[in-house]
Amino acid sequence: MKALRHPGNLILAGFVVMALGLLSLVYMATQVKFDMAVEGDYYQQEVSYDKKLAAEQLARELGDSFSFKAEGAKLSLNLPATLSAGMENGRAEFFCLSDAGQDTKQVLQKNPDGLYVFNKEAVAPGHNYIVKVYFSAKGKDYYKEFRLQ
Repeated sequence: MKALRHPGNLILAGFVVMALGLLSLVYMATQVKFDMAVEGDYYQQEVSYDKKLAAEQLARELGDSFSFKAEGAKLSLNLPATLSAGMENGRAEFFCLSDAGQDTKQVLQKNPDGLYVFNKEAVAPGHNYIVKVYFSAKGKDYYKEFRLQ
């Protein structure tokens, strides 16, 4: 019993405990998930973001003629008729804040009156959606976000 309390044995036991503690910290560090890590080409992402900001500014200039309303089970998107008739490409993304599996995308086709109607239960079943509308017309890009509650 006296041999266990020898200072050399106590130092050795302390070293073993410290080594096990460090190994457990290394193991825990390897198990960390980096879901929020940014990937890809940062320069290209910055250029894309600048284009998005310019598209948002163009959409703001349209004022109330670019709007989105939720009325009961119907969702309606209004675009200026001149831009909608000359639309080159467009889409409406219904981005669910709580579950990425509930996200939906709808393609917007040319429409002479600029009115697009969606069934709320088909495209956004539930609550807490952000509607992201992108479209190009007459060589310009437009982007606007709407909160769906």
